[in-house]
Amino acid sequence: MKEVRTLKDLVCFADEKFGEEIFIREIVKKAFQDTSYHQFRVNCDALGTWLQEKFPEQRVHAALVGTTSSLYLTAWFGVQCANFVSVPLDAANNAEHIADEINRSDSVIVFLDEKHFKELETLKKLCPAVKYFIRLSDIPELIADYVGKMPSGAPEAAQLAAILFTSGTTGQSKGVMLSNANLIDNTTCEPDLGFHGNKRLTVLPVHHVFCFTCDILCALWYGRMLCVNDSMMRIIKNLKLFQPTDATFVPMISASILNRMNQMAEQNPDKIAIGKEVFGENFSVIYSGGAYLSPEIILGYREFGIEIAQGYGMTECAPRICTSVKGCPHLESVGRIVSGCQVQITDENEIRVKSPSVMMGYYHNPEETAKSLTSDGWLCTGDLGYQDEDGYLYITGRKKNLIILANGENVSPEEIENQFAYFAPVKEIVVYALDGAIAAEVFPNPDYESDNIQTEIQTKIDEINQKFPPAKRIVKLILRETEFPKTASKKIIRAKIHEI
Repeated sequence: MKEVRTLKDLVCFADEKFGEEIFIREIVKKAFQDTSYHQFRVNCDALGTWLQEKFPEQRVHAALVGTTSSLYLTAWFGVQCANFVSVPLDAANNAEHIADEINRSDSVIVFLDEKHFKELETLKKLCPAVKYFIRLSDIPELIADYVGKMPSGAPEAAQLAAILFTSGTTGQSKGVMLSNANLIDNTTCEPDLGFHGNKRLTVLPVHHVFCFTCDILCALWYGRMLCVNDSMMRIIKNLKLFQPTDATFVPMISASILNRMNQMAEQNPDKIAIGKEVFGENFSVIYSGGAYLSPEIILGYREFGIEIAQGYGMTECAPRICTSVKGCPHLESVGRIVSGCQVQITDENEIRVKSPSVMMGYYHNPEETAKSLTSDGWLCTGDLGYQDEDGYLYITGRKKNLIILANGENVSPEEIENQFAYFAPVKEIVVYALDGAIAAEVFPNPDYESDNIQTEIQTKIDEINQKFPPAKRIVKLILRETEFPKTASKKIIRAKIHEI
């Protein structure tokens, strides 16, 4: 079997190894619709052939706007089979934002879901360089005459495969350039622990590299069945319907489901039975990433017989830097450093990373690339932390958010904010310096019932303050009536917290 060096190789590898086994299972018109590994390759090759016919002797960029589906993934990998560049965009953004990233990525083909196809005239006006706007649902008809045909040429490992935009909290989004080698390294960096045949429920937005690598690419590599959750509102329903063995969640989803199970436990003390009722008989582990996971959530799930394992990464590293470890004994860690990845902690406690997964740079942005990549290839993550002797990594905050008090003390606001991660009265919290001391501004949870929520929050602050030295203690509590301003990926924009 040919060595897997590119995403096109991965599609061929999966077809040759897993053939007629189910790759994608999704809900279409209230029934399961399955796509085998073989059929997926046939469809991708057909679309790749069509693309090459439209752009002969060229290597163009194709933007994709939509949610996870067999058609969306056919477009993603059809672009790869044509040896073009995929540019997945956030389907939650408005037409103007999407158009901006289409233009800045130099995309000349755009694949659109039904929702965004309704904005076609607006997008045409804003994106004059685009040659083809293709509705995802039109792909079967588009490729009908190309089934059985193979696109020409072979991509190279070092070539640019994808541009993924990061929604930064300090300005315009940046296009992260990932090569075939970057994505393949991150897909194959961990050993196969018997994953073949497992069912992975994919829940997160597919334009995020956490979802794309850990759900989509790893399914192709290990031979997992990819079960497509069709709505955030139906996660619990779909857990019962698909009966998966595992899933990738962000902490917000994990906390929401844990709260629901705890409510069920008030009526039924058998927590193991509740865990099986909610997640199904086959479920084994939740893989968590994207934000801080409170140890309270990990321990809470264990009471229901479910493991939840935290990992760490960033788009610029395709994304895995640390892998989730089932049953991890170090609850505060973000996992074990993946194979082939080197981690360096600077004198300022910044985490730097070097691995074959590290990005090529930011598209058309050499200034930001120079800030993030050192001359000898280290990626400056901007995260602060430390590594223990067992190879586990710990995050204490973000370098750019560091508070320097008048007495010279350095305080990571995240270290304090994380203490409230599973405290029901607090929906959002931002810690910052105010008059030379630490203040906490809180948006209380509107769904939490309390006779005096401010007193409850202050009591929690007093409790947490005992864990910290005087310089890190919260001395002022400020309650706000609105949520904090956020990026498209729901990260709080600290620089704008007083604009709303």
